[in-house]
Amino acid sequence: MIRIELAAGEVRCLEGVFRTTGDRRLRDRLQMVLMAHRQRTIAEIATDLVVNPRTVTRCLRAYQQGGLDALRSPQPPGGQPHIPDQLAAEIRQWVIDGPAKQGLEIANWTYADLAEHLQRTHGIATSRSAMHRFCRKIGIRPYRPTYRYLRGDPDKQAKFRQEVAELREQARQQQLVLLNQDEARIQMVPTLSTTLGVKGHRPVVGTRDCKDVLYVFGVVNQITGTVRTTLVESRQSEKRKSGQSKTARMQQAFADHLRQLGQWYPKEKYPRVVVIIDNAPWHRGEAIKRALAENPHLEFKRVPSYSPQLNVIERLWKGLRRRATHNRLFDTLAELQEAVQTGLRYFQTAPKRVLQLIFGRPKKVAA
Repeated sequence: MIRIELAAGEVRCLEGVFRTTGDRRLRDRLQMVLMAHRQRTIAEIATDLVVNPRTVTRCLRAYQQGGLDALRSPQPPGGQPHIPDQLAAEIRQWVIDGPAKQGLEIANWTYADLAEHLQRTHGIATSRSAMHRFCRKIGIRPYRPTYRYLRGDPDKQAKFRQEVAELREQARQQQLVLLNQDEARIQMVPTLSTTLGVKGHRPVVGTRDCKDVLYVFGVVNQITGTVRTTLVESRQSEKRKSGQSKTARMQQAFADHLRQLGQWYPKEKYPRVVVIIDNAPWHRGEAIKRALAENPHLEFKRVPSYSPQLNVIERLWKGLRRRATHNRLFDTLAELQEAVQTGLRYFQTAPKRVLQLIFGRPKKVAA
């Protein structure tokens, strides 16, 4: 029998390492030493831990001779990494700039593409798995990308940002009301998001294949975060019944929404209301001109073409879909409308959430 007698400080040290280490083998060896300290025999320790008694004997002798360091698993000798650490900054910049800037005809990077480009530019041959490990080490991980419209004019976008910043400052001083307006198209077909599944069995979400949709006309106040919305049903058979095209129906709905907007922000209290809108075809036409003539205190500030990212209300729709329609199946348009209204109430009752969603959380300033 091998006797192990530990001082109180040694017990605390071994127990602390046992709680914090992620090495399963080290935990087993620490447990053997602590059990031997508590007067357990080698046979009892082997039975409890389901190991060979000779394994327990070797562990206890190793601890007697070398202490805690003797219990740790030696690191296997490995070869030098194929990708030098000096290239970390360059590879990170490749990922930030995107493959198009490197002259490649692909939209986004994969580990295999990075490995191939590294061999092409530096002559370093490496595998996809090695590139995966290297990227994980330098802070490169998978992200869901977002679109950037290449046909957008950068000069017009920069000018628009500057003008909106000036309008926002005037809105803070209560010289005007600054609103962002947009429409969201909510389908009966459920929007998909990540869900649980069993390996080898891909989850399947059922759908009624109904073409009825619900449009949400909404405005967000950039200063207060107040959300105002109008819901408009659009059924599959509506064109056949009314004889109107989708654009004509949307023009009339948008005109009605503008009149409603004039009631929410009356001219007597808000003499100037600036509404940031995109260039949808139903944002123009005689019906829109008549609605603006009835509400002369409303004025449009149009977003440059191919620049949806400049209309901050777009971020609200993502949050609304996440709360109202992700992985949800609706039997009727009324059920969809109820779910959307419930999701909208979540944002309408807490304007601070809306501001955080569309502008991000404010950064803390160090004292």
